[in-house]
Amino acid sequence: MLSTRFLKRKLPGLIAVLLDFGLIVVFLYSFASILSITGLRVILGALPLLSPEVSAAFLLTVLFAAGGSYQTNTASIGELSLKRPFVILAVLYTWVFVFLSLEEEWLTSFPRFLLKFLIIICIFWSTLALQRFLLHLTLSHLVKRGWLQHNLLLVFHKTPASAYLKEILRYTKVNNLNVAGYCCSKRDDCAIIQDLPWLGSFEQAHEVVQNQAIDEVIILNHSHKTRKTEQLLAQLDTREVLVRLAPWSFEGSGDAGGSLTASPLTALAVRAQQATLLYRLFKRLFDILAALPGLVFFLLSFPVLAWLIKKSSKGPVLYRQERWGKNKRPFTLYKFRTMYTNSEEQGPQLAAPDHDLRITPVGHFIRRTHLDELPQFWNVLKGDMSLIGPRPEREYFAKQLEKILPYYPFINSIKPGITSLAMVKYGYAHNLEEMAERAIYDLVYLNKQSLATDVQILYQTLLYLLKKLFASKQ
Repeated sequence: MLSTRFLKRKLPGLIAVLLDFGLIVVFLYSFASILSITGLRVILGALPLLSPEVSAAFLLTVLFAAGGSYQTNTASIGELSLKRPFVILAVLYTWVFVFLSLEEEWLTSFPRFLLKFLIIICIFWSTLALQRFLLHLTLSHLVKRGWLQHNLLLVFHKTPASAYLKEILRYTKVNNLNVAGYCCSKRDDCAIIQDLPWLGSFEQAHEVVQNQAIDEVIILNHSHKTRKTEQLLAQLDTREVLVRLAPWSFEGSGDAGGSLTASPLTALAVRAQQATLLYRLFKRLFDILAALPGLVFFLLSFPVLAWLIKKSSKGPVLYRQERWGKNKRPFTLYKFRTMYTNSEEQGPQLAAPDHDLRITPVGHFIRRTHLDELPQFWNVLKGDMSLIGPRPEREYFAKQLEKILPYYPFINSIKPGITSLAMVKYGYAHNLEEMAERAIYDLVYLNKQSLATDVQILYQTLLYLLKKLFASKQ
């Protein structure tokens, strides 16, 4: 018998696969000229058993699957992506446009076909959207009737602000989510949650998740008891249960709730977003294309920077340091040297915000303009790093962050980068506390991984560098 978890997580995607495949077959048979004009009928016609239309429908469905079109949103039953198939269709249309524009015999007649093809794609995507909507509507109706449930558990040490709790309960009611209850160190007398069952202590939350078939856990006030939170995260299977850390700025005093304008879904999920195959391929290609000109710029600037570094102080031009990469795999990171040699004889230290005597005269300029990061394009080309990703840390500091940040191991689950959301939003961290504050931006990035996010971060990085380069020194 099919489990409830299967019905909620896998079945919507499987149904969408079958519906999409059938829809594509119908469209290709209805508009047979598409395969003929693009030359696909000849290629696919050579395949045995299947007709060109069925083969094309199968390949497009596989392409949709590789792009993550059938991944179900864990927090919403039956909700599938519409943006991903739209992007894939846009890429296919661009490919057809380029293909036909290179064929001389089509130079006079292909604009009419391209217009027709564009209309067909728009109709297809609209039908696809309607199909997705009806599927989501059907499953949402099952949830509303109680035949399927998305069970949510609240976990906290002390009662959060009443306004925030009200917002959570309002959200669950609107979305037909079932709040199974709450786990707290001791039974709470808060009037807002008196109607919710107390299911156990904070330490018993993982047992409650297993016994009550919980789908989502929201941890409130987690920053006050990081060790217990870390233990809870280690006990939960985050591949099956969505765990959210509620923004602590919404908690605490009654005033915190006054500025609450976002729904609880702005809470950060403690799990790296499942990157699709296409996203990983495009990101790696993007990294290589960015690393090559970056290395060219590095080689062009090397003579000047090497001369300035050597003139400023004795020691090597390049600085090598071991950092943690993806899944804690160590690698050697390269930078232009900006400090005097033997500057860490007393052990690992972070640069001071002002007047760090270990930094050489030219090192201040190189660090302020981030030119010291240029050699890391070699790390990107090798695959140790990506262009966009959390900054890699030394093992000494990474282990300390693991002790105070329960979610830090999740940040290490993706490849580090030269620049990051944390860099453009926070900048350099000069102590462990600032490193912990900056890490929240890395968790935000884990929740928003996409090519669009990467391009936005890259654009913000360019603006950040221009401001650093031309801003007057304070």
